[in-house]
Amino acid sequence: MLDVKTAFLLWVTQTGTFSILLIAIWRHAPNQRHYLWFGLGFAAHALGLGLVATRNEIPDFMSIQVANFISLLSFSCWAVGLASFDRRRPPRLFLLPPLLWTAANLLPFIRAEFAYRFAVYDIASSVGFGIMAYTVSKSAFSTAFYRQKLAAVWILQAISGIVFAGLVVTRMPNGFQDLTIKAYVGMVAIVGFVTATVILAKMLMDQSEAKLQELVRTDPLTGALNGRGVNEAFDEMMTRAEKPAIALLLFDLDHFKQINDQYGHQTGDLVLCEFTRLCTSLLPQGSAFGRTGGEEFAAVLSVTGARDAALVAETTRLALAEKRIPAGAVSTAVTVSIGIAVSAMADANLDKLMTNADKALYKAKGKGRNRTAVTNGERVVTVPHGRTDALDDQADRHVAILKRLAAFAAPDDH
Repeated sequence: MLDVKTAFLLWVTQTGTFSILLIAIWRHAPNQRHYLWFGLGFAAHALGLGLVATRNEIPDFMSIQVANFISLLSFSCWAVGLASFDRRRPPRLFLLPPLLWTAANLLPFIRAEFAYRFAVYDIASSVGFGIMAYTVSKSAFSTAFYRQKLAAVWILQAISGIVFAGLVVTRMPNGFQDLTIKAYVGMVAIVGFVTATVILAKMLMDQSEAKLQELVRTDPLTGALNGRGVNEAFDEMMTRAEKPAIALLLFDLDHFKQINDQYGHQTGDLVLCEFTRLCTSLLPQGSAFGRTGGEEFAAVLSVTGARDAALVAETTRLALAEKRIPAGAVSTAVTVSIGIAVSAMADANLDKLMTNADKALYKAKGKGRNRTAVTNGERVVTVPHGRTDALDDQADRHVAILKRLAAFAAPDDH
């Protein structure tokens, strides 16, 4: 049977390996700060227990007070890691476990007695497990099933720690050699550690897989969907069938090359990002929006008819035309041409919609850009219908747009 010192050293080796692995992952992906905090937690746990294992070889203050403080600091790091995993602030009491140990050891009768120190450490550990259980129960990462399982494991470890503390105070051993429940303490620690590690590893893998899926479906510059993401969103929308028709809107920023040439690519990127933010704020809930090319974007939305799609398009077009985008010391205006295709939900085909919307976009650009065009059977209707009359400045925005949509009554074949 292993002696206590050997068991400690084996445990230190295992937790130290976890620490190196997690910190290496963080170095590879520095924005994933939870890996850093988890790694620091395992490093503190390994260092603290390593110092405990060297008792009688180093000063008692280092192998007892400092060692256990560092070991309990691991709970603080893990609690911060869990909060970081959920992109939240650390829990307010995350430093409580090492502070409890420090405060208790200021009392001479605790500092001088092994049983009291052991009980204090177990109670502080139980507080740490409780803080982590509370943190994960209030989080939103992964699934509720795994969060509940992880919280349950830590709650059981917290309860076990309190029970062990009571037993130790009752029996008052003089050292580890007199601690008759050490086998049970070690078993609970190992089972809890392995179970929690497996559950947490599953959560981390699920998150990594979700992020990979997101990267595959999104445009890295704007955060909008890419072409693949738009295709998948279209298929998903077809299964929901919230309204009788589906519309595809193609957006093409006018004279975008001139913006890049005149103001630089940094301004061009800003224009793309600002347009994405504008569209995602104006599109109806449940719509999908993506970047399909350099300055080309697409939106898919369920509608009751073509007028719904045209209203959304005109709202977006007018909002962009009024927006001023910083370009160095000045600001610039940007306009967009929009082509729309609509189909009944029952027989919608993305390739056909794309062809018809592209035809409408071509007509909108041919009519002078900064306008919307809609396929209407074999014809294309432009909005407004070849008119240049200005909108009434005092009119309500939606009323003014609806006036423009009167062009639908007179299809334009030219």
